[in-house]
Amino acid sequence: MSLINFILSMVSILLSVAFFTLMERKFISFSQNRKGPNKTFLVGILQPISDAVKLLTKELSLSMKTNFLLFVLSPGINLISSLALWLVFPYLFEFSFMKMSTLFLMSCMTMSMMTIVMMSWSSNSNYAFIGMMRSISQLISYEINLIFVIICIINLTNQMNFKLMNTTQKLFTHSINNISIINYLNNNYFGSNYRTPFDFSEGESELISGFNIEYASTSFTLLFLSEYSSILIMSLITTLMFMNSTPATILFYINYNLLCFYFIWTRSTFPRFRYDKLMKFNWTQLLPLNTVILMCLFVYKFYCTMKN
Repeated sequence: MSLINFILSMVSILLSVAFFTLMERKFISFSQNRKGPNKTFLVGILQPISDAVKLLTKELSLSMKTNFLLFVLSPGINLISSLALWLVFPYLFEFSFMKMSTLFLMSCMTMSMMTIVMMSWSSNSNYAFIGMMRSISQLISYEINLIFVIICIINLTNQMNFKLMNTTQKLFTHSINNISIINYLNNNYFGSNYRTPFDFSEGESELISGFNIEYASTSFTLLFLSEYSSILIMSLITTLMFMNSTPATILFYINYNLLCFYFIWTRSTFPRFRYDKLMKFNWTQLLPLNTVILMCLFVYKFYCTMKN
């Protein structure tokens, strides 16, 4: 029964990715005052399915210097590490929930970083290598802040389990909660997921498409699914950590959908940073701020412990 639930969950995730991309294209077309996808079936609702079929039927071309085994396996490993993140979500059915889901989350995020290195190295392309260097430097910089924010929430709730973390969120005030979510969303969230305005892995002309420039057909489909699956699970994790809403309730799904929409809205609204300003902002402003917040929380926790 657990295996059936797991398979159904993975299929549902992949379908949700498909229709999330459709919603993104519809909203961006609306914001740019033009028509979006509207030809496939009713109002273009099957456009993601037709795009997937078109991608899967494309030919995968390899250069002579490509390391074939790593080149083919890396997108699949990247998708697996992205889908593994969904195991931290507190399902209401057969899964035995892990006690240290935050630690598992950070491990999967590190694994996705390694797959980027594998993809760029195995393709033996200068463009892919430069894109990988820029992607890894950005990912390391902003995942440090992301880990700091997670440690702050662990410190406040005394839990490393997302399910129990959600039940103890009532203990801290809304002001701390609001400051945390603004800091988390506007900086760490987009920086660690390569989303606008931080999409420098593929947004510069000299990089063309970044570390995935040599990928097409099925391999590109796997990378695409991995990226959007990470967006959806990070929205779920943010809802669990900050929104004070119980899973499988109407309020939880409203908050979750608003966060997913926030991703799309920023892409259609905000301009892109310059890369040097992005890194300077992280190391001179964001990281010191998160460090000070973390230290203050440790002092507060020590005071509460000594008082009791």
